[in-house]
Amino acid sequence: MHILPLASGSKGNSYLLESGSSRILVDAGLSARQLCLRLTSVDIEPASVSALLISHEHGDHLRGARVFAKKFGIPVYMNRGCFESARIIYKLDELSDIRLFDTGYMFDHQDFMIHPLSISHDTSDPVCFRIDDGKKTLGIVTDLGKVSTLIRAQARHLDALILEANHDIPMLKANPRYPENVKQRIRSRRGHLSNRQAAEFAVDIIKSGKLRHLMLAHLSEENNNEQVSSGMFLRFFRENGIDLPFSFARQHVTGPEILL
Repeated sequence: MHILPLASGSKGNSYLLESGSSRILVDAGLSARQLCLRLTSVDIEPASVSALLISHEHGDHLRGARVFAKKFGIPVYMNRGCFESARIIYKLDELSDIRLFDTGYMFDHQDFMIHPLSISHDTSDPVCFRIDDGKKTLGIVTDLGKVSTLIRAQARHLDALILEANHDIPMLKANPRYPENVKQRIRSRRGHLSNRQAAEFAVDIIKSGKLRHLMLAHLSEENNNEQVSSGMFLRFFRENGIDLPFSFARQHVTGPEILL
């Protein structure tokens, strides 16, 4: 499996997955034009993408789905909660091939087996994805305020993980541009994972699972940065005797890739 982040952050999220002859996008939070530009910048023909998977209805995960799917005549997978919440504002009724999945139940698309798992976030029925190509398994776990027992159990089977490390708590608390209600929403059980929460989760699954590739994602441009996040993870890893390299998915550039 080949995994390539096209964008990650509050301005838009999308990940390209490739296995065999199959290519899919997980989330389409950039405009269709930007998705095409980022794909062609890494020599991927946009028309070769065979499906979109959508995790939830926030614009930074859904914004470009309708135009991209119509342009290339491909299906869009989402659950009913996401569809009903987004159908008016994002004009989803214009799409001829929306495939509604049931959260918690696996389905397949070409070479991929996809398991949407329920998470805690301030949307209708948000999910993260466990995706298997028959050889390796990837988890994309972002946009959640807490890590449930279910997610911990499923993560122990992952070979690679794209994990949210959204904010640094001291930076968020000190940010004068964020009103208190927004800070509380971000830190809530239906908000986003902090560096500390993400690092604790990573330590748990590295020690009890088989994880070999870790990518940190959805960093806040206002309340986090790679240096601060790296410092937290390296401290937790050092304290637990872990030596596992990790990388960052970024907002404005594609990559880095993961090869499984």
